Amino acid sequence: MLIQKTKIFLQLIAIAHIIGGLLLPFLVSTSLFETYNTLVYQALGFETARTIPEINFLIGLFGPTIASWGLLFLYTVSSAFKNLDQKGWWAIILCCLAWAPYDSLLSIQKGIYINALVNLVSALAILTPLFMVRKYFFRSEKPTSNE
Repeated sequence: MLIQKTKIFLQLIAIAHIIGGLLLPFLVSTSLFETYNTLVYQALGFETARTIPEINFLIGLFGPTIASWGLLFLYTVSSAFKNLDQKGWWAIILCCLAWAPYDSLLSIQKGIYINALVNLVSALAILTPLFMVRKYFFRSEKPTSNE
């Protein structure tokens, strides 16, 4: 049961990345992103979004990248939980390690702490349940559907 719930939870995170990434170019200039944009502009030394509207466009460009990461993550999670082997578990870990620490470090270097915070929350939402079901990926017999 725990393994199935974890799989669905991680798939929902992937789907949220897909939807959020596809919507980001359209939403980045709305009031939903006002606080985020203000923090980014301050970190980059700009006064307001109205003075540099191209910044919103550049932030929006990350949307398709986020969506594609979500698609790849959805495939990785679905495959890993279907096979329940060590390679699948490590693939999910590597997905997070290729993105979260590096992206966070670059964000912190530029003073964009909000990105590092978003990365931390997202990575913990992925890694915490993944470590909770680690034993299913590292044992020789496969779990039953009741586990």
